[in-house]
Amino acid sequence: MTAILAAAMAEKDYYQLLGVKKNATDDEIKKAYRSLAKKYHPDKNKGNKEAENKFKEISEAYAVLSDAEKRAQYDRMGAEAFSFGGGGGGQNPFAGFDFSQFMNAAGAGARRGGRTARAGGGAGGFTDIFSDLFGGAAGGFEAPPMKGNDVNAELTIDFRDAVLGTTMDLTVNGSHIKVKIPEGVGDGQTIRLRGKGSSGSSGAPAGDLNVLVHVRAHPFYERRGDDIYINLPITFGEAVRGAQIDVPTIRGAVKARIPASTQGGQTFRLTGKGVKRKNGSYGDEYYRVEIVLPPDIPADVVEKIEPQYREDPRANLKSAL
Repeated sequence: MTAILAAAMAEKDYYQLLGVKKNATDDEIKKAYRSLAKKYHPDKNKGNKEAENKFKEISEAYAVLSDAEKRAQYDRMGAEAFSFGGGGGGQNPFAGFDFSQFMNAAGAGARRGGRTARAGGGAGGFTDIFSDLFGGAAGGFEAPPMKGNDVNAELTIDFRDAVLGTTMDLTVNGSHIKVKIPEGVGDGQTIRLRGKGSSGSSGAPAGDLNVLVHVRAHPFYERRGDDIYINLPITFGEAVRGAQIDVPTIRGAVKARIPASTQGGQTFRLTGKGVKRKNGSYGDEYYRVEIVLPPDIPADVVEKIEPQYREDPRANLKSAL
Protein backbone atom coordinates (compact mmCIF):
# COMPACT_ATOMS: atom_id res chain seq x y z
CA MET A 1 0.00 0.00 0.00
CA THR A 2 1.32 3.40 -0.86
CA ALA A 3 2.37 6.15 1.51
CA ILE A 4 -0.74 8.14 0.47
CA LEU A 5 -3.06 5.32 1.54
CA ALA A 6 -1.10 4.87 4.75
CA ALA A 7 -1.58 8.57 5.54
CA ALA A 8 -5.31 8.22 4.86
CA MET A 9 -5.49 5.28 7.28
CA ALA A 10 -3.75 7.33 9.97
CA GLU A 11 -6.57 9.86 9.93
CA LYS A 12 -9.33 7.28 10.47
CA ASP A 13 -11.00 6.46 13.76
CA TYR A 14 -11.85 2.77 13.51
CA TYR A 15 -14.31 2.92 16.40
CA GLN A 16 -16.09 5.86 14.79
CA LEU A 17 -16.21 4.08 11.43
CA LEU A 18 -18.09 1.18 13.03
CA GLY A 19 -20.18 3.47 15.24
CA VAL A 20 -19.10 1.88 18.55
CA LYS A 21 -17.48 3.14 21.72
CA LYS A 22 -13.84 2.50 22.50
CA ASN A 23 -14.79 0.05 25.26
CA ALA A 24 -17.15 -1.91 22.98
CA THR A 25 -17.19 -5.67 23.40
CA ASP A 26 -16.22 -8.08 20.64
CA ASP A 27 -19.90 -8.92 20.14
CA GLU A 28 -20.83 -5.24 19.85
CA ILE A 29 -18.08 -4.69 17.27
CA LYS A 30 -19.16 -7.73 15.31
CA LYS A 31 -22.83 -6.69 15.45
CA ALA A 32 -21.99 -3.18 14.24
CA TYR A 33 -19.91 -4.53 11.39
CA ARG A 34 -22.62 -7.03 10.46
CA SER A 35 -25.17 -4.23 10.04
CA LEU A 36 -22.84 -1.95 8.07
CA ALA A 37 -21.52 -4.73 5.84
CA LYS A 38 -25.03 -5.68 4.78
CA LYS A 39 -25.86 -2.03 4.10
CA TYR A 40 -22.77 -1.13 2.06
CA HIS A 41 -21.89 -4.43 0.38
CA PRO A 42 -21.34 -3.86 -3.38
CA ASP A 43 -23.87 -6.58 -4.27
CA LYS A 44 -26.56 -4.27 -2.90
CA ASN A 45 -25.00 -1.09 -4.28
CA LYS A 46 -23.93 -2.00 -7.81
CA GLY A 47 -22.00 0.78 -9.48
CA ASN A 48 -21.97 2.90 -6.29
CA LYS A 49 -18.31 3.79 -5.77
CA GLU A 50 -19.03 5.62 -2.51
CA ALA A 51 -20.66 2.51 -1.03
CA GLU A 52 -17.74 0.36 -2.21
CA ASN A 53 -15.23 2.67 -0.50
CA LYS A 54 -17.33 2.70 2.67
CA PHE A 55 -17.42 -1.10 2.62
CA LYS A 56 -13.63 -1.19 2.39
CA GLU A 57 -13.27 1.29 5.27
CA ILE A 58 -15.51 -0.61 7.69
CA SER A 59 -13.81 -3.88 6.72
CA GLU A 60 -10.47 -2.24 7.40
CA ALA A 61 -11.70 -1.14 10.81
CA TYR A 62 -13.10 -4.56 11.63
CA ALA A 63 -9.88 -6.29 10.56
CA VAL A 64 -8.06 -4.39 13.30
CA LEU A 65 -10.67 -4.21 16.07
CA SER A 66 -11.74 -7.86 15.76
CA ASP A 67 -8.18 -9.05 16.42
CA ALA A 68 -7.24 -8.74 20.11
CA GLU A 69 -3.54 -8.15 19.48
CA LYS A 70 -4.08 -5.57 16.72
CA ARG A 71 -6.80 -3.82 18.71
CA ALA A 72 -4.49 -3.46 21.71
CA GLN A 73 -1.79 -2.12 19.43
CA TYR A 74 -4.27 0.33 17.90
CA ASP A 75 -5.49 1.48 21.32
CA ARG A 76 -1.90 2.19 22.38
CA MET A 77 -0.59 3.85 19.25
CA GLY A 78 -3.59 4.64 17.06
CA ALA A 79 -3.61 4.03 13.33
CA GLU A 80 0.09 4.92 13.21
CA ALA A 81 0.74 1.40 14.45
CA PHE A 82 -0.29 0.30 10.96
CA SER A 83 1.40 3.13 9.01
CA PHE A 84 3.35 0.66 6.91
CA GLY A 85 5.38 1.85 3.94
CA GLY A 86 5.67 5.38 5.27
CA GLY A 87 8.50 5.07 7.77
CA GLY A 88 6.27 4.38 10.77
CA GLY A 89 7.44 0.80 11.09
CA GLY A 90 3.89 -0.50 11.42
CA GLN A 91 2.41 -3.56 9.80
CA ASN A 92 -0.28 -3.83 7.15
CA PRO A 93 -3.41 -5.43 8.67
CA PHE A 94 -4.46 -6.43 5.14
CA ALA A 95 -1.24 -8.09 4.03
CA GLY A 96 -2.16 -10.82 1.55
CA PHE A 97 -5.84 -9.87 1.63
CA ASP A 98 -7.70 -9.28 -1.65
CA PHE A 99 -10.85 -7.15 -1.34
CA SER A 100 -11.83 -7.92 -4.94
CA GLN A 101 -13.23 -11.32 -3.95
CA PHE A 102 -16.00 -9.46 -2.12
CA MET A 103 -16.61 -6.84 -4.79
CA ASN A 104 -18.96 -8.94 -6.97
CA ALA A 105 -21.96 -11.12 -6.46
CA ALA A 106 -20.35 -14.22 -7.92
CA GLY A 107 -17.60 -14.56 -5.32
CA ALA A 108 -16.20 -17.09 -7.76
CA GLY A 109 -12.94 -17.91 -6.06
CA ALA A 110 -14.51 -18.36 -2.64
CA ARG A 111 -17.48 -20.39 -3.88
CA ARG A 112 -15.25 -22.78 -5.76
CA GLY A 113 -13.49 -23.51 -2.53
CA GLY A 114 -10.38 -21.60 -3.57
CA ARG A 115 -8.02 -19.89 -1.19
CA THR A 116 -9.63 -17.12 0.83
CA ALA A 117 -7.13 -14.71 2.35
CA ARG A 118 -7.63 -13.63 5.93
CA ALA A 119 -7.02 -10.21 7.45
CA GLY A 120 -5.64 -10.61 10.89
CA GLY A 121 -6.07 -14.40 10.99
CA GLY A 122 -7.64 -16.32 13.84
CA ALA A 123 -11.35 -16.19 14.65
CA GLY A 124 -11.58 -12.73 13.18
CA GLY A 125 -10.69 -13.90 9.64
CA PHE A 126 -12.94 -12.71 6.85
CA THR A 127 -13.74 -16.24 5.68
CA ASP A 128 -15.55 -16.89 8.96
CA ILE A 129 -16.94 -13.38 9.12
CA PHE A 130 -18.63 -13.46 5.73
CA SER A 131 -19.79 -17.02 6.22
CA ASP A 132 -21.53 -15.86 9.40
CA LEU A 133 -22.87 -12.58 8.02
CA PHE A 134 -24.19 -13.81 4.68
CA GLY A 135 -24.93 -17.46 5.27
CA GLY A 136 -22.10 -18.81 3.11
CA ALA A 137 -20.40 -22.15 3.46
CA ALA A 138 -17.46 -22.38 5.81
CA GLY A 139 -15.10 -22.26 2.85
CA GLY A 140 -16.11 -18.90 1.40
CA PHE A 141 -18.42 -15.93 0.89
CA GLU A 142 -22.05 -16.15 -0.28
CA ALA A 143 -23.81 -13.08 -1.62
CA PRO A 144 -26.61 -11.68 0.57
CA PRO A 145 -30.23 -12.41 -0.45
CA MET A 146 -31.28 -10.34 -3.42
CA LYS A 147 -34.86 -9.74 -4.56
CA GLY A 148 -35.60 -11.05 -8.06
CA ASN A 149 -35.85 -8.73 -11.05
CA ASP A 150 -39.18 -7.38 -12.24
CA VAL A 151 -40.49 -8.80 -15.52
CA ASN A 152 -42.43 -6.76 -18.11
CA ALA A 153 -45.11 -8.26 -20.38
CA GLU A 154 -47.98 -7.05 -22.59
CA LEU A 155 -51.56 -8.16 -23.22
CA THR A 156 -54.14 -7.09 -25.80
CA ILE A 157 -57.79 -7.47 -24.76
CA ASP A 158 -61.23 -6.66 -26.21
CA PHE A 159 -63.10 -3.47 -25.36
CA ARG A 160 -65.82 -5.43 -23.54
CA ASP A 161 -63.27 -7.29 -21.37
CA ALA A 162 -61.61 -4.01 -20.44
CA VAL A 163 -64.90 -2.51 -19.26
CA LEU A 164 -66.30 -5.60 -17.51
CA GLY A 165 -63.05 -7.24 -16.38
CA THR A 166 -61.81 -10.74 -17.17
CA THR A 167 -59.02 -13.25 -16.55
CA MET A 168 -56.35 -13.85 -19.18
CA ASP A 169 -53.65 -16.49 -19.57
CA LEU A 170 -50.11 -15.24 -20.00
CA THR A 171 -46.91 -17.23 -20.54
CA VAL A 172 -43.80 -15.65 -19.00
CA ASN A 173 -40.42 -17.40 -19.04
CA GLY A 174 -42.14 -20.71 -19.70
CA SER A 175 -44.59 -20.32 -16.82
CA HIS A 176 -48.36 -20.00 -17.33
CA ILE A 177 -49.82 -17.18 -15.25
CA LYS A 178 -53.44 -16.16 -14.73
CA VAL A 179 -53.78 -12.39 -15.01
CA LYS A 180 -56.90 -10.88 -13.48
CA ILE A 181 -57.99 -7.86 -15.49
CA PRO A 182 -59.92 -5.51 -13.18
CA GLU A 183 -63.20 -3.96 -14.25
CA GLY A 184 -62.61 -0.63 -15.98
CA VAL A 185 -58.94 -1.09 -16.93
CA GLY A 186 -57.82 1.48 -19.49
CA ASP A 187 -55.71 1.23 -22.62
CA GLY A 188 -52.06 1.71 -21.70
CA GLN A 189 -52.59 0.89 -18.02
CA THR A 190 -50.10 -1.40 -16.25
CA ILE A 191 -51.19 -4.17 -13.89
CA ARG A 192 -48.64 -5.23 -11.26
CA LEU A 193 -48.60 -8.85 -10.06
CA ARG A 194 -46.39 -9.00 -7.00
CA GLY A 195 -44.04 -11.96 -6.69
CA LYS A 196 -44.62 -13.17 -10.27
CA GLY A 197 -41.31 -11.92 -11.68
CA SER A 198 -37.87 -13.53 -11.58
CA SER A 199 -36.97 -15.63 -8.55
CA GLY A 200 -34.89 -14.06 -5.80
CA SER A 201 -31.58 -15.45 -4.56
CA SER A 202 -30.84 -17.07 -1.22
CA GLY A 203 -34.50 -17.13 -0.22
CA ALA A 204 -35.21 -13.49 -1.12
CA PRO A 205 -38.66 -12.73 -2.61
CA ALA A 206 -39.28 -12.85 -6.34
CA GLY A 207 -39.66 -9.69 -8.39
CA ASP A 208 -42.96 -8.44 -9.79
CA LEU A 209 -44.66 -8.96 -13.14
CA ASN A 210 -45.75 -5.72 -14.82
CA VAL A 211 -48.39 -6.28 -17.50
CA LEU A 212 -49.02 -3.45 -19.98
CA VAL A 213 -52.62 -3.64 -21.23
CA HIS A 214 -53.69 -2.72 -24.76
CA VAL A 215 -57.41 -2.45 -25.56
CA ARG A 216 -58.75 -3.18 -29.04
CA ALA A 217 -60.99 -0.52 -30.56
CA HIS A 218 -64.71 -1.38 -30.70
CA PRO A 219 -66.69 -0.94 -33.94
CA PHE A 220 -69.51 0.96 -32.18
CA TYR A 221 -68.45 2.03 -28.69
CA GLU A 222 -65.91 4.72 -27.85
CA ARG A 223 -64.53 5.34 -24.39
CA ARG A 224 -63.77 8.86 -23.15
CA GLY A 225 -62.54 8.77 -19.60
CA ASP A 226 -65.19 6.84 -17.67
CA ASP A 227 -67.97 7.56 -20.19
CA ILE A 228 -68.96 5.54 -23.25
CA TYR A 229 -70.22 7.06 -26.50
CA ILE A 230 -72.21 5.46 -29.32
CA ASN A 231 -73.87 6.68 -32.53
CA LEU A 232 -77.50 5.49 -32.59
CA PRO A 233 -79.27 5.20 -35.97
CA ILE A 234 -83.05 5.89 -35.97
CA THR A 235 -85.63 6.13 -38.72
CA PHE A 236 -87.14 9.31 -40.08
CA GLY A 237 -90.51 8.37 -38.56
CA GLU A 238 -88.99 7.71 -35.12
CA ALA A 239 -87.37 11.11 -35.23
CA VAL A 240 -90.60 12.86 -36.28
CA ARG A 241 -93.13 11.02 -34.12
CA GLY A 242 -90.89 10.00 -31.24
CA ALA A 243 -90.45 6.40 -30.12
CA GLN A 244 -89.31 4.05 -27.41
CA ILE A 245 -86.33 2.06 -28.66
CA ASP A 246 -83.64 -0.31 -27.40
CA VAL A 247 -80.30 1.41 -26.83
CA PRO A 248 -77.32 -0.98 -26.68
CA THR A 249 -74.96 -0.69 -23.70
CA ILE A 250 -71.90 -2.75 -22.82
CA ARG A 251 -74.01 -4.55 -20.19
CA GLY A 252 -77.05 -5.15 -22.40
CA ALA A 253 -79.79 -3.17 -24.15
CA VAL A 254 -81.98 -0.71 -22.21
CA LYS A 255 -85.25 1.00 -23.16
CA ALA A 256 -84.95 4.70 -23.92
CA ARG A 257 -87.35 7.36 -25.22
CA ILE A 258 -86.71 9.31 -28.42
CA PRO A 259 -88.70 12.57 -28.15
CA ALA A 260 -90.86 13.72 -31.09
CA SER A 261 -89.09 16.07 -33.53
CA THR A 262 -85.64 14.77 -32.50
CA GLN A 263 -82.92 16.26 -34.68
CA GLY A 264 -79.99 14.39 -36.18
CA GLY A 265 -76.88 14.78 -34.02
CA GLN A 266 -78.87 15.31 -30.83
CA THR A 267 -77.25 13.53 -27.88
CA PHE A 268 -78.91 11.82 -24.91
CA ARG A 269 -77.49 10.31 -21.72
CA LEU A 270 -77.96 7.00 -19.92
CA THR A 271 -76.83 7.52 -16.33
CA GLY A 272 -74.53 4.91 -14.80
CA LYS A 273 -74.09 2.86 -17.98
CA GLY A 274 -70.43 3.72 -18.48
CA VAL A 275 -67.15 2.46 -16.98
CA LYS A 276 -66.67 1.62 -13.32
CA ARG A 277 -64.59 4.23 -11.49
CA LYS A 278 -62.01 3.59 -8.77
CA ASN A 279 -64.48 4.83 -6.12
CA GLY A 280 -67.03 2.20 -7.20
CA SER A 281 -69.40 4.53 -9.07
CA TYR A 282 -69.99 4.37 -12.82
CA GLY A 283 -69.65 6.77 -15.69
CA ASP A 284 -72.46 7.41 -18.19
CA GLU A 285 -73.28 6.36 -21.72
CA TYR A 286 -74.10 8.98 -24.34
CA TYR A 287 -75.92 8.09 -27.54
CA ARG A 288 -75.88 10.45 -30.50
CA VAL A 289 -78.86 10.21 -32.84
CA GLU A 290 -78.27 9.62 -36.55
CA ILE A 291 -81.41 9.86 -38.73
CA VAL A 292 -81.32 7.27 -41.48
CA LEU A 293 -83.46 7.89 -44.57
CA PRO A 294 -84.76 5.08 -46.77
CA PRO A 295 -82.78 4.59 -49.99
CA ASP A 296 -85.63 5.41 -52.38
CA ILE A 297 -88.05 8.11 -51.26
CA PRO A 298 -90.91 8.82 -53.70
CA ALA A 299 -90.84 12.28 -55.24
CA ASP A 300 -94.32 13.14 -54.03
CA VAL A 301 -93.26 12.40 -50.43
CA VAL A 302 -90.30 14.72 -50.75
CA GLU A 303 -92.54 17.45 -52.19
CA LYS A 304 -94.82 17.14 -49.20
CA ILE A 305 -91.98 17.21 -46.66
CA GLU A 306 -89.81 19.97 -48.13
CA PRO A 307 -92.33 22.80 -47.50
CA GLN A 308 -92.39 21.83 -43.82
CA TYR A 309 -88.95 23.38 -43.31
CA ARG A 310 -89.65 26.78 -41.79
CA GLU A 311 -86.12 28.07 -42.35
CA ASP A 312 -82.88 27.16 -44.08
CA PRO A 313 -81.18 24.51 -41.85
CA ARG A 314 -77.81 26.03 -42.83
CA ALA A 315 -78.75 29.60 -42.00
CA ASN A 316 -76.60 29.77 -38.84
CA LEU A 317 -73.66 28.18 -40.65
CA LYS A 318 -73.81 30.77 -43.42
CA SER A 319 -73.93 33.70 -40.98
CA ALA A 320 -70.91 32.32 -39.15
CA LEU A 321 -68.92 32.18 -42.37
